[in-house]
Amino acid sequence: MRSTFLFFLLAPLIFIFSGCSQKTLHLYTLDAASSVPRVSPRFETLRVDYPQGIENGMSDRIYFRRGDLSQSYYAQSQWAQTLNRILLANLLETLRRSGIARHVIDYASQADADYELESTVYRFEQIVEGKHSYAEISIGLRLLRSDTKKLIAQKIFTARVPCPTTDARGFVEAANNALEKLGAEMVRWLVRQ
Repeated sequence: MRSTFLFFLLAPLIFIFSGCSQKTLHLYTLDAASSVPRVSPRFETLRVDYPQGIENGMSDRIYFRRGDLSQSYYAQSQWAQTLNRILLANLLETLRRSGIARHVIDYASQADADYELESTVYRFEQIVEGKHSYAEISIGLRLLRSDTKKLIAQKIFTARVPCPTTDARGFVEAANNALEKLGAEMVRWLVRQ
């Protein structure tokens, strides 16, 4: 009887204190559309398709690669949503703020669009080399006529930005800087089409 009483007395305390030892999961997102250049409208309506990825890095995990080509992900840090969704929101916001089109719509809209913008993420990772790391991002864009699906133009945009730290937070900060640079390049490229 006494052991049962001690169990019921101590079990909640053990449960409470064991919860304190768990590590916190850090969630990250990207917000690099703040300093995009403002341009005159080039398109009436531009539909932005859902970004595709050719690597396994399009989940909610934050990947990093070491100089020896081994790849892993952070156990206590991840994206707040899948990377596809975060990049779609970032691209939509960048294009809307730039003024490149009178209407920028996403892939789920039923509205007619004159042009479509497809994107493929070739690389979105942190490269760790000793005590230093950098964000490496490579995104391909393809501009198509919506009615004929004719390819108007395509280009791959790449950026490599040093990370302030070799952890997930440092990578996210560098990735934001890289996307800010790439966003401006993408807008300037679209203006020329």
